[in-house]
Amino acid sequence: MRRKHVLAIGGRNSTVDKLVKLGFRFSMVQIPGWVDERQYTSAERYAVLDYEDLDELLALCRAWHGIDPFDAVVTFTEYGLENTSRCAIDLGIAGDNLAAVLVTRDKSRTRALLDEHGLSPVRHLLCTTLEDAREFLADSVGEPIVLKPHDGGLSEGVFIVETEAVLARRWDASSAARPGPVLAEEFLSGPEFSVETLSVDGVHEVVMITEKVTTPLPRFVELGHQMPARLSADDRGQVVDLITKFLDLVGQRTGPAHTEIRLTRTGPRLIESQTRVGGDQIWEMCEIVTGVDMMAEAIAALAGVTPPQRVPVAAAAAIRFFGYENLRVLDVAGLDKAERARGVVRVRCDLVPGQELGPIRSSYDRQGYVLATGDNTDDAVDNAESARDLVEVTWESLPRTSA
Repeated sequence: MRRKHVLAIGGRNSTVDKLVKLGFRFSMVQIPGWVDERQYTSAERYAVLDYEDLDELLALCRAWHGIDPFDAVVTFTEYGLENTSRCAIDLGIAGDNLAAVLVTRDKSRTRALLDEHGLSPVRHLLCTTLEDAREFLADSVGEPIVLKPHDGGLSEGVFIVETEAVLARRWDASSAARPGPVLAEEFLSGPEFSVETLSVDGVHEVVMITEKVTTPLPRFVELGHQMPARLSADDRGQVVDLITKFLDLVGQRTGPAHTEIRLTRTGPRLIESQTRVGGDQIWEMCEIVTGVDMMAEAIAALAGVTPPQRVPVAAAAAIRFFGYENLRVLDVAGLDKAERARGVVRVRCDLVPGQELGPIRSSYDRQGYVLATGDNTDDAVDNAESARDLVEVTWESLPRTSA
């Protein structure tokens, strides 16, 4: 029997793991910064190029497809989503999710669609100048606003603006994070969650609701997650209802989605969504707690094979990131103790003596993590934080940089 052949656009070794798990052959297109020996030694074909360049990507993939046809094309990386769908359309293979990708990649389009249908409305304005943002802040009559790149990711360039005094500085930081206009929105107050979903042929399953821990304002960089979220049945029902309606609205077909919300005094309100798995090992935590391998199940659905069996291994999971900033690392100790601590799945620490750290402005500025399981969410949090605290970092301060 012919083995399925899948085209992978970008991604880490986790994507390779899932393709191997399913017994598929694969070819891969990768950006220079993510090249890995395991990828190019395991792939049928491997090319290094900027997959955001559609013309070059299509020329290569057409040639490959002509020699050794693909059954499907997949990506789980944000900046590869649009062109992966365009490849699927061009080659006539499974993997097209373009309608949902276009709406969710552009946050202003997401807001416009929600407004059009009266679902989770949020005041917003797409700003091309600082003066646009100044007028939006003035119209907010003393309430804070949020600035973010309209098509960004990784929490880059996302800032709260409480007053006119900090507006210009935070506008500059937000607009510098990614080319193009800046989206200004009303600030939604309340605890933050993400909703991990898997859709197959337009039928959506809420796999998990995840709690968030973020940096102190004015930034929103995530420093931890835990699951299952500690929600009442009523709150959970409202969240599931909102997300299901949203995924129907954007036209989500087959694949995962990671949707961020805040639970406000008037119920859940949508922040943004990406048609990929949640980063920060959220996808792995989901697999641990629910047995749902969202990447493997999505690939299997696109390739038309039976998905892997779901086998949960723990009741709860939590992750805590190392988030040191504005300091010089002098010494790092206790990693062996942390790795042996109760419930620990993995410790990854990138801190080394002599390292100089500035402010945490995006997910890339964090320095590793501790991932742990537990008998319930509280227990998993305790295990992750206790293990993280066993890593002893000696440091000296550097001048602080503020946003």
